[in-house]
Amino acid sequence: MPREFEIFSKPSAPLVAVKRGFSWPGFFFEWIWAFARGLWLEGSLLFLATIGLKFVSAHSPGLTVALSLIVGLFVGFRGNSWRSEKLERQGYRFLGIVPAASPAAALAIAARGEQLSFVSQRASVSFLPTPAWLQQLLAIAWLTWKAAFRFRLFLVIAVLLLMSVVGLPILIKDDGTARGFTQILLTYTLSVITALLGLSTLWLSCGTLARDIEECQIQMIAVKPVARWQIWLGKWLGIITLNAALLTLSGLSVYTLLLWRATKLPVEQQKVLRNEVLIARGSAKEALGDINAEIDKVADEAMKERLKQSPVSGADLGEVRRLIREGVKANYQVVPPGVIRQWHINLGAMKNSLRDRPLQLRIRFNAAAKSPTGTFAAFWRAGVPEKTRLWANAEPMSMAPDTFHEFEIPANLLDDQGMLTIGFRNMNNISLLFPLEDGLEVLYRESGFGLNFTRGLAIIFCWMALLAAIGLAAASFLSFPVAAFFALGILTLSLSTGTLNTVVADGTIGGFNEETGQAGHSVLDFIIVPAFRAALSIINLAKDFSPIDALSNGRSIPWNTVGQAFGRIVLLLGGIFAAFGIFIFNRRELATAQGNQ
Repeated sequence: MPREFEIFSKPSAPLVAVKRGFSWPGFFFEWIWAFARGLWLEGSLLFLATIGLKFVSAHSPGLTVALSLIVGLFVGFRGNSWRSEKLERQGYRFLGIVPAASPAAALAIAARGEQLSFVSQRASVSFLPTPAWLQQLLAIAWLTWKAAFRFRLFLVIAVLLLMSVVGLPILIKDDGTARGFTQILLTYTLSVITALLGLSTLWLSCGTLARDIEECQIQMIAVKPVARWQIWLGKWLGIITLNAALLTLSGLSVYTLLLWRATKLPVEQQKVLRNEVLIARGSAKEALGDINAEIDKVADEAMKERLKQSPVSGADLGEVRRLIREGVKANYQVVPPGVIRQWHINLGAMKNSLRDRPLQLRIRFNAAAKSPTGTFAAFWRAGVPEKTRLWANAEPMSMAPDTFHEFEIPANLLDDQGMLTIGFRNMNNISLLFPLEDGLEVLYRESGFGLNFTRGLAIIFCWMALLAAIGLAAASFLSFPVAAFFALGILTLSLSTGTLNTVVADGTIGGFNEETGQAGHSVLDFIIVPAFRAALSIINLAKDFSPIDALSNGRSIPWNTVGQAFGRIVLLLGGIFAAFGIFIFNRRELATAQGNQ
C-alpha cells in the first residue's frame, strides 16, 4: 500500500522526504530514533523520561508499562511531524506530498516532478499538536541550548560535575564505615554538584539575556511576532532543561558510583548501608500536642504563684514565663535514676504495612554529669503485657550522651490500634535527659533508595529553577556584571539567616553592648529591620527543603514534600521573580544600540 511523503527543498541541498503519519521506529526505539534523526532536544527529553521510568519500574511495574506505552505512542504520532518542523526551521521549503512505497521512490518521483500534490500548508498527522505559543517558547529554549553549547558552557560544567563525583572520593578517604562512606559519596558530592549548578545557572541566566540586550542581538527576536514574555520564559525553559540534563548526568554518576563503591565495604558495613542509608525510611515520634498543652497549663499555674509572691515588671514578664516553662519542660524530659520513662508512638496509619517488618529506634540523650567510662547503661523494652508481643534487651546497651544511636527492634510490637509503647529504665546513678523533640524516634522502611534519590534530585532541580528566575529577573534591567553581582547578593542574603534572625530579634543593626547590657541603636533600624523581617519571612518559605541530609541519613523524602518544594520554590518564589522580570523586560527600551556605543 503506497504511503504519503512530504517533500522539502532547500537551495544547494538535496530534496528530503518525510513520511506522513505514524512512525514505527519512533514507537519502538524512542530516544535512540530521535538522536539518529538529529532531534537533539526531543531525544534528550525522551532519554530523561526513560531514566525516570527506570526508577518507577522498581516499585510499580504495571504503571511503568502503561507510561512506556504512552511515551511510545506519543513519539510514534509526533515523530515525523518533529522532523518536518526541524527542516522548516533549517530553512527548507515544503513542496508538497508524494504517494510512494519508500522515501527513495518518493524522492525520485519528486525529482521528475510527477504526482507531486502541491498544497499551501503542511498537514502531518499529529498527536497532541503543539500550540503556536509553545512552539515559540521551545524555539527560544533551543536557542538557549545552542548558546550554551556554543560557549562550551554545557561541556565545561558537565566535565566539572563528573570530576567532582569521581575526584572527591579519591581526594577524601572515608573511614571504612557506612556513615563515613555516605558522607563522602552523598553529602560532599551532592553539595558540590548543587554549588556548581547553582553558580553556573546564575551566570548563564544573567548572561544569556543581558548579553543579548547589550550586543543588540535581542532585536533580531523582538521584531518577530514573539511576545517578550515568551522570550523571557523561553530562556528560562532552556536554562532549566539544561539543568535537568546536567543534574540527571551527575545524579546517575553519583548513584552508579555509590552502588559500585558499596561493594568494597566490609560485609558488616554493607549491611548497615543497606538498612540505614540506601533506603527511604519514614519516621514517627511521640505526639507532642498534648504534652505541650500540659506543660503550658502547669507553667501558667506556676507563673501565677510566682506573681503572687513577687511582682514582675512588664519588660521581664516574657523572660520569666519562658524560664518557668523550660523548668516545667525539663521535668518531662529528665529520667532520674531508677525511674522508667515510657513513650507512646501512634503508627496506626502504617499498622498493616509494617506487619512482620522490624523497626529501628533512633535515640539521643544528655547527661547531667560525666560517667567514668563516658557511656551509660541503657535498658530498653517494647510492647504492652497481655496486649502485644514483648521485647527487651538481654544485656545493657552502652550508649554515649549527646549523640544519636540507632538499633533494631523486632516486628509486630504494635497493639490493635497501631500504638507502639517503648520503655527505658535508668539504672545509672545520674539523671538522663531525653529531649521531647528528638529524644526518641521510630524509623521504618517506606520505599527504596532509588526513588528517594530521584525525589531528592527533584528538590535540587526546584532550587535551580528559582536561581534561573533570579538571574533572568536581574538581567531584565541590569547589565551582565551588575546583574551577576545582584543575583549573587540575593543568594548570599538567603544564606545569612543567622545574621538576619539576630538583627530581627535585637531590633537593631547596632548589635548588643555587653558593657551596658542593652542593644545598640542605629538611624537605619527603621528601614533595615522591617526589610530583614520581610526577607526572613520569604526565605523561611523555602529554607527547610534540603534533601542532602535526608538522603545521607536514609530518611524518606515524601512526594508531598516534593510538591511543597515545587509550589513554594518554583511557583511562588520563582513566580514572583518571573513576574517582576517579565514586567521590567516588557517596559525596557531595546531599540538603543548599546553595543555600538
